[in-house]
Amino acid sequence: MVDVLDQLYLISGTVKKMDERRLRRLFHFNQDDLAANRRGRFSERQITRLEAEAKKERESAAILFVIAAAGMAVGIGIGSIAPTLLSRIAMYVFMGALWPLIWAGKGIQIILAANARQERGLWFVKGQVRVVHHGEGGYTIKVGGFEFDVDGNPSGVFVEGDEYTIYYVQGTEEILSVDY
Repeated sequence: MVDVLDQLYLISGTVKKMDERRLRRLFHFNQDDLAANRRGRFSERQITRLEAEAKKERESAAILFVIAAAGMAVGIGIGSIAPTLLSRIAMYVFMGALWPLIWAGKGIQIILAANARQERGLWFVKGQVRVVHHGEGGYTIKVGGFEFDVDGNPSGVFVEGDEYTIYYVQGTEEILSVDY
């Protein structure tokens, strides 16, 4: 009887280590990251990663502003030589006004998200996990009234109904680490 219990304990310990390894791989964290998050802090690695992601987002926003300005220039240029009044007005409205508003608006959204990422509010939620599949590869996990978007399939990583602690960035709800 004791041998069977010892074997079950060893098997459950191995399964737990595999789950932790899968969690680390899915959410890109290590033991140092998790230890820092448990203390209510970001690890140096997480700070570096968040700053790099915010920088990339700002660069992509700059590209969107260039697209907005180029569209506006094209719209004004073509509108000024358009043969009819209706075609001039259409070019001014669509390319001269709407195009820049849409692209610049998206750029502003990206900059606001990058700023939220750098505010660095570390929060956590603890509770039972529920994995939700939205079709075409889209997954979310629900924990304690929160819903997190997940890149990749978390179904083989989380055990439905088990309790986890999710550490995340407050402004973007990006998962930084998970404690089983």
